[in-house]
Amino acid sequence: MYDYTEFDNAVAIKMTGSLNTTNAAQFKDWVVREFITSRKQTIIVFDMSAVENIDSYGLGIIVGIYKRLITESRYLKIVSPNKNIKRLFELTGLDRIIKVYEHLSEALSDQ
Repeated sequence: MYDYTEFDNAVAIKMTGSLNTTNAAQFKDWVVREFITSRKQTIIVFDMSAVENIDSYGLGIIVGIYKRLITESRYLKIVSPNKNIKRLFELTGLDRIIKVYEHLSEALSDQ
């Protein structure tokens, strides 16, 4: 469904296009099935360098994935959001809960 790269204790998922009411539930189901229940990487990174926009439903999906991971002492990190998505995270306060990084290497090295 989406390209991803696995590392020792992390997986980076390359998101593309938009995350909205049309595709967000399908994205969540895929992430849960492929990486939360079947694999046990400590860190899941959403690479948003190719994401154009996120609506409120998509944002809710991200929060739901974050909540599920945090209950298992696992982490969600965001990498390379465009300026509008970064601003959305700032306005909603999510940037204080889910760490946002400019580069994948930063997210992977910040334990």
